[in-house]
Amino acid sequence: MGGGGILATRASNAGAFESNGILEIDPVGEFGAQPSAGIVHGNRQLVELTEFNSVNESPGLIQRIHSTVPGSMAHSPIVNLDGSTKAIDRHLRFRNSYGSIIWICIAFPDSVNCGGHLGEHATRGWWAIGLNQEVYVLKTQSRWVYYFAEAEDGAIWAGEDLSACVLRTSPFDNCKEHCLFGDRRVGMRGKTFYSDTLIVNLVR
Repeated sequence: MGGGGILATRASNAGAFESNGILEIDPVGEFGAQPSAGIVHGNRQLVELTEFNSVNESPGLIQRIHSTVPGSMAHSPIVNLDGSTKAIDRHLRFRNSYGSIIWICIAFPDSVNCGGHLGEHATRGWWAIGLNQEVYVLKTQSRWVYYFAEAEDGAIWAGEDLSACVLRTSPFDNCKEHCLFGDRRVGMRGKTFYSDTLIVNLVR
């Protein structure tokens, strides 16, 4: 999983743009690098955390709690009067309420670019966020996503819902089974959207 993969196919979409009032940039930082002011809220007011749009996540391994995929327990998609379903844009954000700098990578369903032996999921990283900072990382129509996070002090947010190859240091945008020698395989936590916005609040 080097500098290739699907990163090159998305190069035309690179750069900064506004989404829901938050500056979004494709991951450009290396693992271990300091947070970049360009991919966090900065001086913007943080979104209010509610029981409907956020979940607090402490570090430490968690056991698998889903029989298939996290989305199996999600609300059904909106159905139009003609019986067709309506696609919903869902937004994923991370907030650092933990303390140490945290680096994050994500995975999400993408059978178009990552079908078959590539694992049906795309992976992206790394985002670095400091204390009380928030980063907007993904707009998707999927009902579930996955993430892995690691703090500067060694704390790890990992799980058994999805296993993926990720680049050890450099930024990446690949498929979960695009594995090369030297890549790191991580276990990810799965999260389900219950509204159009999900804020994963990383806490102690």
